Amino acid sequence: MGLAYPLLFHSLDAAAVAGQLWDRFLSPAQREVVMRGLGLGERAARAVVMLAAGLHDLGKAGPFQTCEPRAWALVDEAFRRDAGPWRTMRHERASMHVGLQVLEEFGYLLEGNDSPAVRIAQVLGGHHGLFLQLDIRGAAAAARVAHDLGGPLWQETRRRYAWQVRRLTGAVQIPEQVSVEAAVVMTGIVQLADRLVSQPHVWMPQAQSPGSGALDHWMSLHAPAPEAPEGWAAHVVTQAGLESVQLPEKPFTHVHTAVREPSVLQASVIERLPELVRREGGGILFVADSTGTGKTAAAWHASDLFNRHTGTRGCTLLQPTTAIADAAYEGMIRTVTAHQPARAPVTLVHSHAWLHAAYLDARLARADRQSTVDEHYEEPDTPDTAAQPPQQGRPERKVTVPETFLGGFDRALLAPFAVATLDQALMAMLHTRHSALRTLALSGRTVIIDEAHAYSPYTRTLLCRLVHWLAAVGSSVIVLSATLRSTDARRIGHAYLTGAGHPATEAAAVDWTVPYPGWLFVPARNPKPARMTRPEHERHTLATRRTVHLSPLPVPSTSDQDTDQTDRLDVVTRLLQPMAQHGGCAAVSEPTVEDAQATYQHLKQTLPWNDPRSELVLLHARFPGHQREALVRRLRTVLGPTGPRPERLLVVTTSMLDMSLDLDLDLMITHLAELEVLLQRLGRLWRFEERWRKAGLRLRPAWARHPLMHVLIPQHEDQVAIPEHWGRADQEYHLHATAHLLETLPTTPAHHPAEHPPTDRQTVTITLPDHIPGLLERVHHSPGHTTPTPAPAHTAHEQHMAALARTHLIPAPSRTGSLADLTRRTLHAGQAPTRETVSPARLLPCYRQTSGHLTLDPAGRIPLPDNNPLHPPQVRSVLERTLPAPQEWVRHGPRPTVPSSWHTHPLLADLVLLAADPHDKTPVPFGPYQLRLDEELGLVQTRS
Repeated sequence: MGLAYPLLFHSLDAAAVAGQLWDRFLSPAQREVVMRGLGLGERAARAVVMLAAGLHDLGKAGPFQTCEPRAWALVDEAFRRDAGPWRTMRHERASMHVGLQVLEEFGYLLEGNDSPAVRIAQVLGGHHGLFLQLDIRGAAAAARVAHDLGGPLWQETRRRYAWQVRRLTGAVQIPEQVSVEAAVVMTGIVQLADRLVSQPHVWMPQAQSPGSGALDHWMSLHAPAPEAPEGWAAHVVTQAGLESVQLPEKPFTHVHTAVREPSVLQASVIERLPELVRREGGGILFVADSTGTGKTAAAWHASDLFNRHTGTRGCTLLQPTTAIADAAYEGMIRTVTAHQPARAPVTLVHSHAWLHAAYLDARLARADRQSTVDEHYEEPDTPDTAAQPPQQGRPERKVTVPETFLGGFDRALLAPFAVATLDQALMAMLHTRHSALRTLALSGRTVIIDEAHAYSPYTRTLLCRLVHWLAAVGSSVIVLSATLRSTDARRIGHAYLTGAGHPATEAAAVDWTVPYPGWLFVPARNPKPARMTRPEHERHTLATRRTVHLSPLPVPSTSDQDTDQTDRLDVVTRLLQPMAQHGGCAAVSEPTVEDAQATYQHLKQTLPWNDPRSELVLLHARFPGHQREALVRRLRTVLGPTGPRPERLLVVTTSMLDMSLDLDLDLMITHLAELEVLLQRLGRLWRFEERWRKAGLRLRPAWARHPLMHVLIPQHEDQVAIPEHWGRADQEYHLHATAHLLETLPTTPAHHPAEHPPTDRQTVTITLPDHIPGLLERVHHSPGHTTPTPAPAHTAHEQHMAALARTHLIPAPSRTGSLADLTRRTLHAGQAPTRETVSPARLLPCYRQTSGHLTLDPAGRIPLPDNNPLHPPQVRSVLERTLPAPQEWVRHGPRPTVPSSWHTHPLLADLVLLAADPHDKTPVPFGPYQLRLDEELGLVQTRS
């Protein structure tokens, strides 16, 4: 860049910003973790954090400066000669080694892995994301450092820099201990401070300002200025949107306007939890209830109570899938806005968040312009509007809009309010880079884990370790589930209490029974459980009780997938005849995208439709973003509580409607799935019936006598036979257990409308919420229940569960010796992705018109933009239409020439164009594969 910035000034910048992060960003609970872990008061602990931030690049004081020729040219000749036999190493390791010697000189105890000098030195070494092993008698020994990292001049320079930083930060009080939790939070602060002051727009103006001494520079970082009236360091933090936010207190019905009056469960939380939290402090709260009963609203209110009375700040909501997170993000925006805060950024964090208009704008817009929006707005895809930047239609800036700094990478979790997929938080529990930054983002706030039942055994193992660490770093946790198993509640609760410092025997002695429906609260400080009272439980059960019917139907299953398709589709077609002839709203849930596509095509051809384009919908995760989002929005509207409800609508999907979507169906047909999934799907049936009945509305067709779900059970020779193409070997055991349960439950003859003669089908009657706990216990092997399963399925399950013991989790804080254990990785282990960037392996389906031009739509109305510069709406229009592709497609397949203006665009340069004739449905050759483009079905892959 042609600019040189003094290392000491960069160090002082980081120290000053770390102090402002302590004041403005950290919650009281986070500060308490650091103070308790260092054994110091607040002022002294703050100074130690600033010292660590100021020393993080100490290893750059040496021939590292050769990385920047202009900087090395400014180095005195004597220092060049003093380099000696410099050992090549990364600068963070050099900082750790030289920092260890400096800290010992300061008086920090230097002994084993847990001594203060070693822990703080590893904080310095971890500022680029990985904790490094420190050999205090080997590479980090004083003699080795003096030999490997420069001669006396360099050593004295580093020593002077370190003492200068210590003097200016006031870090004279020496901690006698450094806990693992405190070290991880401190590392996150150092990483964050380094990122903030390393931004070009932050340090370059500093580098261009007149030179000054260290003291003058330090004073300028805190003194108000015309461009930064609050002080330079404080302004850097403010610009990034990093702040500790406490929402103004508002009544429950003011925040959740859709609720006329709280349910019995919500009222119980509102009335009883505040006194418990004020008296006992934070802890873990379980809320278990049927789908659609307002668990999330109760959790929001509980999180506000935790934040208000326990020193935590902000909230992170963790969801199982991106589609659910997208819907929850809109709910969080409404909730935060209803509190009317002065400023409270909200972010959406998952691997496809860049497809959301707000986050895509953040990547595309210039830094000096508005970067994001917090609500959807339409821009017509016409050549005229696509070629020009939007002049109107953009909503005004809102308090919930995230700043650009919070819009990318793993930084988005740092926002005071965030909706994320669970994997974004679980990466803090794996041996991944920058896990400490994710832990910092989650610490000291309320974390809501929604749909806690929806995860595999492997993920639940990770989840328990996450909850353990959340307790250790001062977070309160709220767990929500419609089908919470007692074993899961016990494991999660046990993990939380042991993380809070209680012995395992004490945690095991707690009664973790969660009333269903109801709530259970266990404080972290005094683990005496409090739960919803029995009268409240009975009143809420009575108010939410409803009966649903489940009809198990065997369908043939063989090794021939085509034969299976024919038999299954015939059954599905017969079951949908009443809906097709007399109207209604139904859904068919398939196990794979290919099955869903085949079902959609078959039903489109065999059932009588007035307008199949509006009456038949295919929804799966492989659709491009713009199509999928539009479909989900449409379904949430027309199948929502206010409609307008269509006369006839059939949705063919995979698992897109299972959770956290507030919609109502008359009938559902589903493949065999785990019991928890089936119970979730039952929650989509007749969801608003009670509300409509009270309003005097009758919106059901005559054939819909009661909520009914058909479960298609694949069988071969009278035995359950899971098709191989389902690809779910680790879950096969639970599929067999669920099928066995459905076979053994008492049945009653199915009711049929008069125009359809009865058959021998039987239905299972389930009363919600009363029957849910007992059904779950029967499937998941509580004492007294056995479920016969085929030997191969049982063996696969046992092998899968045994593999969990070998999961490479980071250790619990109490079992961590060297901090390097938190990011230790084997040489062959791949690093989990931690950046939300566009994968280079993405296809852009486009269409070759008769004129030879490529367009984004078959009709030829949306040309590929080729102007320079590309405007944000154009780039968004392109990216929303891309589809992920395996790397081997890109490696072996052709790479059509992209428009010239795309080559320099960071998000478009690596896209692979796949052009097809819009009127030709034959497969398109693509390397060793053939692809068929179909706007209606999504991208269909066939191997050539």
